[in-house]
Order: sequence, then C-alpha cells, then structure tokens
Amino acid sequence: MGIFQKIRDGLKKTRDSLMKGMRRMLGSFTKIDEDLFEQLEETMIMGDMGAETAVQICDRLRGMVKERGITDPKDIMGLIQEITADMMGEDEGLDLSTKPSVILVIGVNGAGKTTTIGKMCHQFKNEGKRVLVAAADTFRAAAIDQLAVWTDRAGAELVRHAEGSDPAAVVFDAITAAKARGCDVVVCDTAGRLHNKKNLMQELAKINRIIDREAEGCAKECLLVLDATTGQNAVSQARLFQEVAPITGIVLTKLDGTAKGGIVISIRNELGIPVKLIGVGEGIDDLQPFDAKSFIDALFDRENEDTPEPVNTLAADTEEAADEQAAEAETAADDTAEEIPAETKEVIKEPAAGIPEQITEMIPETVTETVPEELPQIAAEIPETAAETVSAAAEAAEDVAETAEETAETAAAEITEPAEDAEASAAETEEEPAEKPEEEAPKKKGFFSFFRRKK
Repeated sequence: MGIFQKIRDGLKKTRDSLMKGMRRMLGSFTKIDEDLFEQLEETMIMGDMGAETAVQICDRLRGMVKERGITDPKDIMGLIQEITADMMGEDEGLDLSTKPSVILVIGVNGAGKTTTIGKMCHQFKNEGKRVLVAAADTFRAAAIDQLAVWTDRAGAELVRHAEGSDPAAVVFDAITAAKARGCDVVVCDTAGRLHNKKNLMQELAKINRIIDREAEGCAKECLLVLDATTGQNAVSQARLFQEVAPITGIVLTKLDGTAKGGIVISIRNELGIPVKLIGVGEGIDDLQPFDAKSFIDALFDRENEDTPEPVNTLAADTEEAADEQAAEAETAADDTAEEIPAETKEVIKEPAAGIPEQITEMIPETVTETVPEELPQIAAEIPETAAETVSAAAEAAEDVAETAEETAETAAAEITEPAEDAEASAAETEEEPAEKPEEEAPKKKGFFSFFRRKK
C-alpha cells in the first residue's frame, strides 16, 4: 500500500465528517451570499479547523469569489482546497544532517510518545542509521521497560538509569555515549506532563539546556506528540509547550481514528509549527512523513463524491419506493397482456362462456386475459366439478339437519323429564299442608259465664 493510500485511508473519518458536511451544506444553496459564508464558517469550526483558521479561509474566499466572478456554490470546494494548500506551505522533514543528531520527544501522557519513538527507530534502522535511545522518562512506572521492548524490536541501543533518577542526567549520559559509539541519531524520551504543571515544565527546560550544551553544533529536533482525537485541545497544548521548549515540529498520532483531522491545518496556520510526522495506523510502518500535498489531496479526495449515500429507511422514502414498485408491477402486467396473441384470447373466452354466470362474474377480466393455455380444459371441467360440489353440499346439509333433529329431540327429552319431576314435587309440597289438623277456634264466652264464675 502506497503512502498516499495510507494517508487517504487514515483520513476517511475526517473526510466523511468535514468534507462531506461542507459539500452537503454548499449543495443546499443556489447562490453565493453572506448566509453561505456564515454557515461554511460554522461547519469548519465544528470540524476542528479552528475559529481563527475558519475566519481566515472565509475572508479569502469572499475575495476570490468576487475576483473570479464565481456564482455556483459547488465551485467553492475547489477554492477551499486551493486556500488550505497555500496555508500548509512547504514540507519540512526531520533535520538529521549531523552526527549525532538529537531528537527530543515531548507531550502529555497518552499521546503516544513511546510508540512514536519505537516506530521512528524502526525507520532509521531501515535507512541504515545507528540509533541510541535515552530513557529519560524516569517518573512513570514501567515506562523504561516499555521503551526497552520497543528498542529491542527496532534494533536500537538504550541508555537507562534506575526509576526515579534525574531525567537530565540520563540525557547527558546518552549524548556522551552516542558520541563515543559513533551513533547517527539520539532519541530522548521524556515523561508525559500536563502543560499546566509548572515543575514538570521547568524540568523540561532543564533537559533542553543540557542538550544545547552537550550537543552544541548538532542538528536538534524538538517534536511535540499530539493526539489528533483531542481536537482543538491539542492546539492549546502546543501553545503552552511552545513557551518552555523550542518546538520544531509536530507528530500527530491516531489520525486514522478521529474525524478531527482539520487540526493539522489549524496547527500550521495558527502556530506556524510544521507537522513532520503523522500516525495513520497501529502498525510499525504506519508512522509516515507528512506530505502537505498528499494530505490535502486525500482530505479533498472526490473519488466517491458522486456515489449515492445509503438510503435512510424513513417513512417517506419507504412509501415512495413502494409506489415505484407498484407502478413497475402494473407496467409489467400490461406488457404481459399485450404479448398474448389475439387468437389465444379468443380460445380462452369460448370455453369460459359455458361457466355458470355466478362463477363467471367472480373471475376478473384480467385473469381470463392472462391465464395459461390449459384454461379451456379446466373451464370445461368446472360445471361437472361444480355440480359434484353442490350435490356433496346438499348431502352434507341433510346429514346436518338429521343430526340437528336428533340433538333437538334428545335435548327436549332431557329438559322434559326434570320438568315433570319438578311438577310432581311441587304437587306433593302443596298437599302436605292440607293433611295438618286445623287448630280449634277459640270458644266464645257466653253472657252468663261471668255469673257462673262468681258463684
């Protein structure tokens, strides 16, 4: 895979996010006006090109549109590519002109410094250079062991001290050893430090002084490793590191895993620091020298610009697709009907005349026009089949009726017997009170009963 293809693949997320967003926005305008420039500026800022860079690009666009008399919004993408290519300027590679040459690698934790050093050593060894690495990251646990694995893999030499030693002392010993051994390149690893930690930043300034003193007259590179996924925060880190270290170049890692590749333009334009290396993958060969022209061509690559995007399964789109399919089916049916010879249609209609009217009415005309040649035979058999079906239905109806009568008689018998028992029981209940003797009516007291009691 060529360098351009690796850069192009690494910039896929940035291209899909930033470039397609700008093209989509420009395609929604029919004329070039101030609203277009405002939305274009906002799109660039959202793509991490930076506010300052976005404003400058739009200002230059206004002038170029007026100067060249451009009226079609779609032509603006070509102008943006021209402006950004001019902002990137000329490429600046690593300065390794002296023996030894010193490379100081700095950056925050997690940016990918150790991995970058391992990949650089691998490339230098492939170029036939003798490389020595100074393990000056004595602060982080296991940092020296991790660097030792990378140097062994790349075939580089390593100078190391005990954990917690003075980093400046490690750099001093490494430069002295490189001179004695005739090494071509000295790569100095440093501890990851936050740009807002004053003591660590002062320690970095001390390391720089040691290099200037011990490697006087040697080519020196101070590379700031930035994580591309952090976006504009990477630009802020570069500004503050620039205050304590003479940064000569940027190593932009993890460019393949982010949609914020626009910060390359922002760093170059706002800070004036060239990007010298970019990481477009995890492989040991995926650290590439930065080529501004290849980067711009890959970023604005229009190979798949005219490829339609996947259709979203929205209700409106689904309904429209269904209508189109229905129209196509109807057209196909009409074409099929037209292809049937007139003689075939007449042969089909003749036996169909013998079909009972009730059945004929149920058959659509389109069916009789498009049925196969076997229809005459099938149609001739329909009356007999229909008669047999009717006879069978009549017999089934008689059986059902007989079964219904038997069921009704059985149900009536079952209902009548309990009813008779209930009547008999009721009659017995009525007779029982009649058998009980009537109570004797109280005797009326006579008129003389009072006098008899007195006697």
